[in-house]
Amino acid sequence: MADRKGQTADPPKKVQVMPGNVRAGQVISLVEVTGGLGSKITAARLADELGADIAVLIPILDTAELLGLVKAEKGEITLTDFGQKFQKTTREKVRLLTDQLAKIEPFKTAIDLATRKGSVSTEEVATRLSEKGIEWYHEPDLNIELLRTILIHWAIYGGLLTYNKEGRFELGK
Repeated sequence: MADRKGQTADPPKKVQVMPGNVRAGQVISLVEVTGGLGSKITAARLADELGADIAVLIPILDTAELLGLVKAEKGEITLTDFGQKFQKTTREKVRLLTDQLAKIEPFKTAIDLATRKGSVSTEEVATRLSEKGIEWYHEPDLNIELLRTILIHWAIYGGLLTYNKEGRFELGK
C-alpha cells in the first residue's frame, strides 16, 4: 500500500482481541493437560484428553496462544517457556497473565479509560471499542453484557481492574 508520496506504508497492525467465550479455567486446563502429556501433543489428542469437541477447543487454544502459553505449529501444540512456568505455578495463575492481558482488547481500552477517568462503566468501554470496530455481538445489550463478563472474569481475576459499588471498573490495587 503506497501513501500520497509514493512510499510504501506499513500494513495496519492486527488488534489482539480476547475471545468472548473462553474462561480462565479452560485455558488453565489446556496448559495443565498439554504439559502433563509431554513435549508435543496433537490438537485432536488434546481435545480428547480435555473431553472437548475440536470446535470447542479451537478458541481455547487460540486464547492460550494469544496469552503466550502455547505454540501451535502443524497441528502440534507445545508449551512455551512461559507456559511451562505457568503450569508449574500452583496459586493465582491468572495473575501471571497481567502483562499479556494488558496488551489485549478489551483490557487495554478499559485500563486506558480507567487510568484517565478514575473509573469506567462497561458501556463506556463498549462505546470506545465500537469506535475501534471491536464488538462481540451486533446487538448492543448483548455486547455490553458479554464485555462485562469478560472484564469481570479476566481483568478482576488477573488483578488489572476492580469493580466498585457503583458498578464501575477501577484500576486494580
